[in-house]
Amino acid sequence: MQNYLLYTCEILLVVVMPLLVLYLKGNWPLRKVIPALVIIPVLWYFTYAPLHELSHAAGTYLVGGKVIEYRLIPRFWLGEFGGAWAIPSGYTQSWQQLTSSAFPYMIDIVCFVVAIFVFRRDFSRNPFFIGLAFMLLCLRPACDFVFEPIGFLSGVRGDFYVIQQIVGPFAIWSFILISIGLAVYSISSTLNHLVSFSKHQIGQNYQ
Repeated sequence: MQNYLLYTCEILLVVVMPLLVLYLKGNWPLRKVIPALVIIPVLWYFTYAPLHELSHAAGTYLVGGKVIEYRLIPRFWLGEFGGAWAIPSGYTQSWQQLTSSAFPYMIDIVCFVVAIFVFRRDFSRNPFFIGLAFMLLCLRPACDFVFEPIGFLSGVRGDFYVIQQIVGPFAIWSFILISIGLAVYSISSTLNHLVSFSKHQIGQNYQ
């Protein structure tokens, strides 16, 4: 029960709150904002785990390994709300294991950097597509650097535990802290650009 409560709080902090800031500070009408606020978190829920585990699979195949078992979505029909994995096999070197374990987080870093530059331009006038892109490029990868470190600190032997066994505690925590800083910057700068864009470029279209 406590794990579900913590998980819910993390989702509210990392996914729902930034979307609320985006839409409440923006200049879009409520008839367009409310559906986006309802649908985008649902889309996040159904895309977060599959994208994360598929990234592990991509990293595994990239280094010559293979995935022998996987689950991309929780078994909702059994009352599960979490639980997805991709079990790698077929490699023997530590650098291969490191690539497989760290690949989703490297993709996250790329997403943060892409978001910083993409959202500086006129992206879209549709608030739903703006919010969806914001979620995919900023909020979804940011979840990795909230969920995983909390689990790591709680003793969960997940990705960061495996990475630490290879690179050591200093390297993994340096990576985590730098990535969190980049996530915060990417989200805040994106919010500023999108809110400013909604007020100055499209606000008059809805008056």
